[in-house]
Amino acid sequence: MAEVIDINTSDTGTHRDDQGQHLDAYGQTLLLGIFSDLCHQRDQEADPQRAGALDSITKRLGKVLERYEPGR
Repeated sequence: MAEVIDINTSDTGTHRDDQGQHLDAYGQTLLLGIFSDLCHQRDQEADPQRAGALDSITKRLGKVLERYEPGR
């Protein structure tokens, strides 16, 4: 667990760009699974307003996942 960022923000805040990316393989797998499910949900949504909201969330999660791509 030493490579996982503590998300308890009561003392430190959430801005921690100075420490680089820390995510274990299991956490990355979970996030990728959630991202995949969210993309599927977005693509199957018939209501344009809900599809737009899901698209916004999907894009934000995609930006987070980009930080953990190999070579970054």
